[in-house]
Amino acid sequence: MFSEFIFNNTPVFVGLDSISRLNQFVSNLKPSKIFILVDSNTKIYCLPILFKHNPDLINCHIIDVGLGESIKSISNFKLVCKTLISQHIDRNSLILNLGGGVICDFGGFVSSVLKRGIHFINVPTSLMSQVDASIGGKVGLNLGDYKNQIGLFSNPNSVIIYTPFLSSLPQEHILSAHSEIFKYALIYDAYLWKKISVMGLLDISQLNTIIHKCVEIKTTIIQLDYHDFNDRRKLNFGHSIGHAIESVFLNQNKPISHGFALSIGIICETYISYLRCGLSKNILNSVVEVIFNIFPSIFLDPKEDDLILEYIKYDKKNSQGLLNFTLIKDIGVALVNFPVFEQDVLLSLDFYRKKCRI
Repeated sequence: MFSEFIFNNTPVFVGLDSISRLNQFVSNLKPSKIFILVDSNTKIYCLPILFKHNPDLINCHIIDVGLGESIKSISNFKLVCKTLISQHIDRNSLILNLGGGVICDFGGFVSSVLKRGIHFINVPTSLMSQVDASIGGKVGLNLGDYKNQIGLFSNPNSVIIYTPFLSSLPQEHILSAHSEIFKYALIYDAYLWKKISVMGLLDISQLNTIIHKCVEIKTTIIQLDYHDFNDRRKLNFGHSIGHAIESVFLNQNKPISHGFALSIGIICETYISYLRCGLSKNILNSVVEVIFNIFPSIFLDPKEDDLILEYIKYDKKNSQGLLNFTLIKDIGVALVNFPVFEQDVLLSLDFYRKKCRI
C-alpha cells in the first residue's frame, strides 16, 4: 500500500515506496550540503536502511543529537546549532530528521530558526512519529519540565513514512503509540474505534493500514485549522492531563513515555467527558477496558495532584484563566475549547487510581 497526503502544501508519503521519493526531493532541492540528525538508536538501526535505499546520502554529515526527551532542551539546541555552524551549514543546506517524535520536533525547530530557515525533511522511524509527531508542522523545545513551550509552525519540505523502520522497535515503543491511535478513533472515527478496540496489541502486519488511516485523519483536520485554534485542537484529546503527568515524571527524574502518559490522560479526559458532556457510562467503561487491556497501570501519587494541576495551567489551549480541554460527547465526536474545573481534573485522577487498584 502506498499513499500521498497533503497538509499545508507539504506532501506526506506513506508506504513501502515512500523512501524512494526521498531521492526525488533531494534532487529537486539541490542542497549545498546535507545533514542527517539521528539519535543513538536510529544511527544504528535506521541509518543503514536509509543508505541502502539512498546511497547518495552516505557522505552526508551525521549529527547524533542524543537520546530521549532531554534532546528538546535549550542547552542541547545551542550545542547542536554550534556543531552545524562549525560544519559550515548554510541557507541552501538540507536537514533530514531521521528518528522519532523527539527528533522530528527538535530537528524541525533547529531547521526553522537556524540561519532564519533551512529546508528539512522528516523521516519518522517510530510508530508514534509516523502516526502523529512528524506530521503537522509543529516544531519545538521544552522549557525545563514544561512540554513544548517554545516553538512555531514550520512545514517540512516532505514527510517520508517508511513502515519497515518499525521492525527495529522494541515492543514497548509499539505499545506506547497505541494511545495516539486510540485518540484518533475517539475524536474522529467511530468505525476505526470499533475495529481497533477488539484487536488488542497491534502487530507489524496490522500497522500499515492503521498508519494510513491516522495520517489521513490528521492531515484532514490540519487542513481545516493549521494554526490550532479550533478543529485542530481535537488532536489534543487526552493531552492536557497527559502532558502534565509527563512533566511530573520528568520533574522527578523518572521519565515516562509520551504514550504511557497519554494513556492516563485519555482515561481521565474520557471520565471528564462523562461528567461534563453527557458521554455514556458504557462508552467510558469501554475506553477504560480497551486501554487497560494493553497498557500497564501506572501509580499516580495523590500528593502530586496539585503539581499536575499546576502544569495543566500552562497548557497552550488555556485562555483568561480557564482550563480549556478537548472532550468527547460520543465516539468520533469531539468538543474543543471546553472549560473544565480543577475539581473535574482531581476527580478524574481519583477515577484513574480506583480503576488501577494500585
